[in-house]
Amino acid sequence: MSNFEVAVVGRGLIGSAAARHLAEAGHSVALIGPGEPEDYAASTGPFASHYDEGRITRMIDPDPAWSHLAIRSIGRYADIEERSGIGFHSGTGLVYSGADPHADLAHALELDVDAREVTAAEVAERFGINMSSADAIILEAAPAGHINPRRMITAQSRLTAAAGGTVVDAPVSAAVPTPDGVQLTVGSDTVHAQGVLLCTGAWAAELVGIDLPLERSLRTILMAELDDGPALPSLISRTDPATCEEDPRHDVYWVPPVRFPDGRVMLKIGGYDPAATMADDVPTVVDWFRSGGSVAEADDLEARLREFLPNRTIRSRDFKPCVVTNTPHDLPWIDWVDDRVAVAVGGCGSAAKSADEIGRLAGTLFTEEGWTDPVLKLESFRPSNGV
Repeated sequence: MSNFEVAVVGRGLIGSAAARHLAEAGHSVALIGPGEPEDYAASTGPFASHYDEGRITRMIDPDPAWSHLAIRSIGRYADIEERSGIGFHSGTGLVYSGADPHADLAHALELDVDAREVTAAEVAERFGINMSSADAIILEAAPAGHINPRRMITAQSRLTAAAGGTVVDAPVSAAVPTPDGVQLTVGSDTVHAQGVLLCTGAWAAELVGIDLPLERSLRTILMAELDDGPALPSLISRTDPATCEEDPRHDVYWVPPVRFPDGRVMLKIGGYDPAATMADDVPTVVDWFRSGGSVAEADDLEARLREFLPNRTIRSRDFKPCVVTNTPHDLPWIDWVDDRVAVAVGGCGSAAKSADEIGRLAGTLFTEEGWTDPVLKLESFRPSNGV
């Protein structure tokens, strides 16, 4: 049996970040979780939505907490890349239209984010993007852009191991409290840890018998191979459903074209849908990942892409399922759930870019000093109704 101070369960963006920060601070840590399933249709999970080549990176956000998380995380990208030898960040910029873009811009400027208002004509001329229906458009400069989540996890895991941490490529099937910690069944082995941090995404905390009131939104993302044209930034186009008569399901985001494992260079586009199907349990999530996603949602996303890029041709397309895990308070849920186990779950569709800071903050729960952040308070990451 292997013994550790902390076992981080969940080898995704948040978990790998938490393990790195703990290991580099001198703690004995195991980062545990399976890799990407080879065959979605045959696998019983666990699955994750970070099996992907692109996620938006930005600092502008209506919520100051998300901006602070992003600014801190993005500020460490270059160091992580340099020390791991793995590049994962591209500063292509971001075109943004939110529900209240002027307020979002004012907040971003207060935090010294390099952003400015631009016109629809400028966006059309520079990028070939049609945003003529937007009330206002913000252009956030680099380091806004996108990250490769697969490569970022690999970089974090490499640095975890370099700092003395142990990376275990296997699922956890059981967790049993002991007098001095938690005993985990990991594949055919056993791991004992004084404390456990669950970074298990849509799988939440069922592993230790804790019911967290998370919403699992079943979504489909479209990947489109485009013809040649102007280099594109990342994009977010959102409206306020309370004040806009347009269907809020038309709100979209995209990551500009990146190379996928099959060799195609493809733009990834997804949507924000308040009417999306919700999964009440893990078996429903498994069935969704095994289903391959929704053709109807993929078709809708393709139609929206054609509206934004009227002069580009879609050479080929593909689509796949993902799950967005939301919390009651629209921030990651970071807290102790008993005296041995803490969670860092619920990315709310915005956590990838900020995962390094989310993981760092979660890791401080296991340190002697504890959570001492002067700006981001632990109470902000606890839903008011608790566990």
